[in-house]
Amino acid sequence: MKKIKIVFDATIITSVRNDMKFGIFNVAKNLLIEFMKRNDVEIRLFSRELNKKLAFDNLKKYTNANKLPCEFEVSTLWVIKHTAKRIIDLLPPKIADKLKIIIRTFVNKCFRRPKVESASLQTTNNKKDVQNEFFFSPFCATPKCYKNLQECIVVYDTIPMILDGYAQRNGWFFELCDSLNTQSICFSISEYTKSDFLKHLPHLKPENIIVTPLACDERFKPVPEDKITAARQKYKIPSDKKYIFSLCTLEPRKNLLRTVKCFANFISKNNIDDLVFVLGGAHWDAFTKKLENEIGSLDENIKTRILKIGYVDDSDQAALYSGALFFVYTSAYEGFGLPPLEAMSCGTPVITSNNSSLPEVVGNAGIMIDYDDDAAHIKAYESYYYNENLRKENSKKGLERAGLFSWEKCADIMITEMKRRAGL
Repeated sequence: MKKIKIVFDATIITSVRNDMKFGIFNVAKNLLIEFMKRNDVEIRLFSRELNKKLAFDNLKKYTNANKLPCEFEVSTLWVIKHTAKRIIDLLPPKIADKLKIIIRTFVNKCFRRPKVESASLQTTNNKKDVQNEFFFSPFCATPKCYKNLQECIVVYDTIPMILDGYAQRNGWFFELCDSLNTQSICFSISEYTKSDFLKHLPHLKPENIIVTPLACDERFKPVPEDKITAARQKYKIPSDKKYIFSLCTLEPRKNLLRTVKCFANFISKNNIDDLVFVLGGAHWDAFTKKLENEIGSLDENIKTRILKIGYVDDSDQAALYSGALFFVYTSAYEGFGLPPLEAMSCGTPVITSNNSSLPEVVGNAGIMIDYDDDAAHIKAYESYYYNENLRKENSKKGLERAGLFSWEKCADIMITEMKRRAGL
């Protein structure tokens, strides 16, 4: 059997520190695991992580891929860019923009193309000579030293282009867009993302953007009551209260200011005293201040019912989903929306917005509303809170809907497309 060869960019896996992981990490991890299961694929890895021990430890811990050959980028440029990014994220926008221009000018003048360490690396300027070899990136642009290979990039959304406040934090996205050409193979995580990329990058060819819906980890499934109780105790969720759950990065587009305000109006309107709102997830410092101000402006007996529990460990997520009365995720824009799929996989009824890619994920298995409609939020909360039959019905629909998505299907679409391009 002829195999396709894939250089897999594992940087986002190898660079994990303190077990802090986010959505794109899970995409990279699960795709690498699925690729490794195939007997028609030969994989070697690429990483920009400078700490090689950390890199191999993470590969072993998360994917058991530590025995695969791995090529490391030796680049002072990478150190400068990521140190600068951490500094820039802490600065006011105007100062940050000026500093980015200065750093970019300095980097362009002082640094050349990074070198790659690998005894086995073979390069050529003729793509025909490596037509069965691909560089696969689940996140960033293809490094210049691999541009001789056919590039396959996972594309998620165009948020930095269209939402205020996101361009500054996502320099990698614009580097990616600048690198894409008419030959680039893009695996789009939704039909909506595909249409957005074609809208904003019209030079891309529709036939080169392949829709590949994501999935969630196998750990997301209904869990026993004892695990729910343990998770509630760990995150200090009152045992005598029901709870609404939201799990996402605390950032502007997640619409949390509105969902918190509507929760306050909902419990005030209906004199509800047995319900709390649990907000889980890491946060943007600047946005957290706005959220705290919103919560702080509420009545004393209401603000204590909004619990910010911070980053939620992987091992606790399914339990917190499973124990929730329902899950709220009325984002202003999503390239896919993994948290609603995770919630549905745990049998939790969901409320989501009806925009961007979310209808592709949720289908008819949840309540979908306009993200900016306060009255619709309150009505949706009331529908689930007072209607146990609706909760049960949408729990069942959600489980069935979630069963349509799998990492095996996602990886198979990608491998099939690469084999087609390689003529295999």
